[in-house]
Amino acid sequence: MSSNNISNIEQLLNALDDLLRDCDRLLIVMHNNPDPDSMASALALRAFVKKRSNSRVSIGYEGIVGRAENRALVKICNIPLKRLNRIRIKSYDRIVLLDTQPGARNNSLPENTQCDLVIDHHPRRRGLDARYALIEDKVGATATLMIELLNQAEIPYTADLATSLAYAIRSETQDLGRETSPRDIKSYFHVYARASMKKLSRITRPKLEKEYFIALTKTLQKARTFRNLICSHVGDIYNPDLVAEMADFLLRQERISWTLVTGRFKGDLFLSIRSSNKGAKAGELIKKIVPDSNQAGGHDHFAGGKVGELSKDEMDKLETSLSSQFAERLGYKSVDWKPLLSEKERS
Repeated sequence: MSSNNISNIEQLLNALDDLLRDCDRLLIVMHNNPDPDSMASALALRAFVKKRSNSRVSIGYEGIVGRAENRALVKICNIPLKRLNRIRIKSYDRIVLLDTQPGARNNSLPENTQCDLVIDHHPRRRGLDARYALIEDKVGATATLMIELLNQAEIPYTADLATSLAYAIRSETQDLGRETSPRDIKSYFHVYARASMKKLSRITRPKLEKEYFIALTKTLQKARTFRNLICSHVGDIYNPDLVAEMADFLLRQERISWTLVTGRFKGDLFLSIRSSNKGAKAGELIKKIVPDSNQAGGHDHFAGGKVGELSKDEMDKLETSLSSQFAERLGYKSVDWKPLLSEKERS
């Protein structure tokens, strides 16, 4: 089945109305370890469906909601999530993939499951197979597309919905400073005016677990630098979201324009790459250094990946290899990595 490409929000509205016709149950599937963009977008699509039809809607995911901010978002904005392994997927009449695509290894939709609609802002995957697909990789967040959809359908925002969407764009674009289009900015201010400032503050500044500070300490202790590069192989982590968070954190170091961070979680090695360079191609880079390119992806300035089911020795070797490949792909053939912190500073 080839996908019927959608090129604008009006067509998306029509496609959804078509899919909701005679649809009793609709399942929204996000990527594993969902982030604010995927969760707020799912909440927005749920609001759309409830206003346009009598369909019952479930939001499914696998993995964990790891970051303290993400857990706060779910709790404060009342986002109803269900684990995919606890629901019977075949009992749903329609399936929507949101902020991910069929064939991507970052979602847990079973193979050979028909996908009726894909909405995503990541680059289009080859052979995308769905009844309808809207892929808009020129916008910074899937939440932007959902705001445009709600506005097109003249669906009002609750404070929780507006708050979640505002935080999603803010998080995905790093306060409108990363890969942000005019559409993202317009959408952000539209929902920001309708959001709860008190709830936004609580989501942005949640209480942090002790484990977070342990991970931060390990990240700094294990960070190695060479010219404008930083690598940190953190080791065991308590949630995979920390890898991306630490990669963002290290990019704030003076004179650093590329970061690579890895972390080990339940037998898998998670990776994140970040760059502040104008012409960066982080998404292309990570596909070249991860053994299975289907397990990696991203945008120009941020990318992530995973390598699964490795022994400790295999992970040790892979981490060393990743550092070398990371530097080599960025034009450095002979690299002498130095600790970010001296022995005295680390003690």
